[in-house]
Amino acid sequence: MVRKISFCILSAFLGLNLYADEVASYSAIKYHVNYEKQNPKSQEALQKEYEKIKRLSKTLEATVMKNDTHVEVAKNLAIIEIWSNKFMQSYKPTEAELNELYKIEKPRTVGKYELRNILVSYEKNADRIIEMLNEIKNKQDKKESFIKYVRSVSNDVASKQNNGLTPLVDENKLNPQIKEALKGKKEGEIVKVNLKDVGTQILYIEKFIPEKVATFEEAKEALINLAKRKALTKEIELLSK
Repeated sequence: MVRKISFCILSAFLGLNLYADEVASYSAIKYHVNYEKQNPKSQEALQKEYEKIKRLSKTLEATVMKNDTHVEVAKNLAIIEIWSNKFMQSYKPTEAELNELYKIEKPRTVGKYELRNILVSYEKNADRIIEMLNEIKNKQDKKESFIKYVRSVSNDVASKQNNGLTPLVDENKLNPQIKEALKGKKEGEIVKVNLKDVGTQILYIEKFIPEKVATFEEAKEALINLAKRKALTKEIELLSK
């Protein structure tokens, strides 16, 4: 009798743990939050919300969605996606594996720009400002004059608060028009870009870090992600046979 009661208690305990894991998983997937770090009131709200979702899901699966093709396909896709994410998180490539990939891939760093920006409504105004700035031969004087124009005429409120300076950015993340306009330009030069429905942007090249061969450490994070993707592809091929 005692053994039977103990078994029931153990089963209930395991059931509670499994349910807690489900709620934790639900919290992470839907809200990207750690269930364990929530206060008791939030945990209770998440539990009730998940209970409702689970009941509704089971009811639908047993009634109006019974034998529905979309449900079966969604399950298959979800299983593969969840497994793939867990595999990627758990896979730890070795240093030897990363070094081999580094030799094969020969990774390069992306060129980066740090720019100052003046935004005006009319291209004629931009042309007049650029003409006056280009008459200044001293690089430091030109930069200081550019900053004065930022403060006095720029419509870009966000960058204006920082004298027009924008954060260092990868060139492949730039607007395509801006990227094209900057091609071949050097630090201290000024370019103009007309942006539809925005205005005309005058850009001063504060800093340019050209593309180069990446060191192992610079490329390590990308190499780890690549190694994980390659391992996942290999594992999928093995499991699909």
